[in-house]
Amino acid sequence: MAGGDQGQRGQRTEERQGPRQRRSGSARLRAEQPLLLVHPGARQGRAAEPDLPGGLPQQRRRRGVDARLGCRGVGVESTPEAGTAVSVLAGRPRRRPAGRRRGQPAVPAHPGGRQRLPAAQPRGPDVPRLRPVVAAERRRRERAADAERDHLSVSTRRAPRALVVPGLLIAAAALAPAAYLLLRAGFSVALLRSQLAAPTTVPLLWNTVWLLGAVCAGTATLGIGLAVLIARTTLPLPRLWTVLFTLPLGVPTFVGSYAWLAFFYEYLPASPLIFGLRGAAAVLTLTLFPYVFLPVLTALRRLDPAQEEAARALGHGPVAVFVRITLPQLRPAIGTGVLIIGLHVLAEFGAVEMLNYSTLTTAIVQRATVLGMPESARALAVVLAGGAILLLLFDRLLRGRPTPVRSGRGAARPPLRWTLGRATPLFVALSAAVTLAALAIPLWVTATGLLRRLGGAGGRMDWTALAAATTHTAQWAGAAALVATGCALPVTVLVVRYPGRLTLLIERATWIAHSLPGVIMALALVYLAVRFAYPLYQTSALLVAGYVILFLPLAIGAQQVGIAQAAPQFEELSRSLGKGPVRTFTRITVPLALPAIGVGALLVALDAGKELTTTLLLRPTGAHSLATALWATTEGEVLDFTAAAPYGAVLLGIGAVPAALLARSTLRADR
Repeated sequence: MAGGDQGQRGQRTEERQGPRQRRSGSARLRAEQPLLLVHPGARQGRAAEPDLPGGLPQQRRRRGVDARLGCRGVGVESTPEAGTAVSVLAGRPRRRPAGRRRGQPAVPAHPGGRQRLPAAQPRGPDVPRLRPVVAAERRRRERAADAERDHLSVSTRRAPRALVVPGLLIAAAALAPAAYLLLRAGFSVALLRSQLAAPTTVPLLWNTVWLLGAVCAGTATLGIGLAVLIARTTLPLPRLWTVLFTLPLGVPTFVGSYAWLAFFYEYLPASPLIFGLRGAAAVLTLTLFPYVFLPVLTALRRLDPAQEEAARALGHGPVAVFVRITLPQLRPAIGTGVLIIGLHVLAEFGAVEMLNYSTLTTAIVQRATVLGMPESARALAVVLAGGAILLLLFDRLLRGRPTPVRSGRGAARPPLRWTLGRATPLFVALSAAVTLAALAIPLWVTATGLLRRLGGAGGRMDWTALAAATTHTAQWAGAAALVATGCALPVTVLVVRYPGRLTLLIERATWIAHSLPGVIMALALVYLAVRFAYPLYQTSALLVAGYVILFLPLAIGAQQVGIAQAAPQFEELSRSLGKGPVRTFTRITVPLALPAIGVGALLVALDAGKELTTTLLLRPTGAHSLATALWATTEGEVLDFTAAAPYGAVLLGIGAVPAALLARSTLRADR
């Protein structure tokens, strides 16, 4: 009986061990690399995973764990300075050393060697404790595989010198004009103090601050209000209003000032409302508010309404919900728009000069070109540059930390809209009034002036001058677009393919130059040309250089999208076939990113064609662009609005291109 019982127990043991061995043999690790699980205190440099809780399993229990986890053996590594690292190793399970009973801890090996797992009590919960660790490792591998399938654009190699050297030269060229204002001989802190203490400087500072605050506040209020009206209310025809509120971007600021000035001269000749701070702030607000409207509208459409619904369920009113829940999530969008508008206001010359309002920019241009006071103009330019830097710092504080816009997963749900009810006609009338003031009046004044000019009023139409101005604008803007595109390519490839501190500094250098007002860049280029390259003074080459420095970030920003979407695997395949880096870049990368490169060149050309201040200071003698030709008709005591109408019409046509593209993309995002 005893022998029979022992035989039955042995048979049952074999039956129990058979499936276990079959499971262990069939659940092999299929990954090419072994899983690595690091215990707390393990040596740095190894792959880290969540802490391994509790004790470590026994030898017999470990084999069952190996079978369930899909691996064959478990070992331990230890070092004198670190803790214990647990690794799931490929291969057969190790046998227990002879002379050691089951459950007995392994003899510690020499520091730095490999030892067996010590025993742990109790044995039951060990398998569930290891499962989260292995699951985390598998999720990490899945994410790595997804990233490889998505063709990440970041390269692990060092940036080649063929890209680093041009990038450094471009960054130095972008910062050189602004730095020369401070390093040029003759400039000192005493000169800056004397200019700040001058009786005319303090009023200029206050005028600039008041205009900056009024325009930023007005555009923020108008842009946020119109965006909320379209995205969160039952306003009729929201898509039509979106297009109408976007098109004012195509109206240059000095063209808007010219149109409003002509309107007042025609219908309200005795009214002084158009002049001074009130007129300048109103015109700039009506022209620049789409810079806030568009990003806020996009952000409102992407917000998750669940947070607002929860606040409403807790008894908060619509105003409290908007102020405490919605508005904090819109801070990045508002900050972006206000920053762009603030930099525009600091650099604005034509609009405020037409409306007889003096700022730092108008004083700099007058002292540099009319009054013959270059040192004074340079000192005021340094003050204006400091204001631009302070505006950038204030923008960082205004944005704060980014806030999540979606509280859950899944498809976005449409937000609750406020019913306007009987107030619908009132809000429709307000929207129509904004459209009339921002878009209809500039178009009406320009169209009537053009028709009068064509009809012979104010003299015959000077088609030759119009053709010459259009030709010059196309030549200068086209050359700037080509040069900026070529200079932006190495910087963009560095930023996208080889991110790091050096590439970040190169990119920031170009944006710092872009954030400075155009009058500062133009004055610096004038000083550099007069001292070091006088043959370039008042030539098209110097003007194109100024355009490139100012608008280079526009090309870089557009190209980053295309280069990032071009998979680096194609480049590596080309290199493996023996093609050089230049041929690979021109035959593989550039064709893939060509649409984005074209968009960047178009943006540079459009902005260069509308630039006024830089063109006034750097253009060749006797040559006019469309902007300077329109400006020339409004100079002096008699303003010839009829003569300015043809140039204004062409500028409006040029500005309508990016405005139409933005309106189209906004409507697509709304679908």
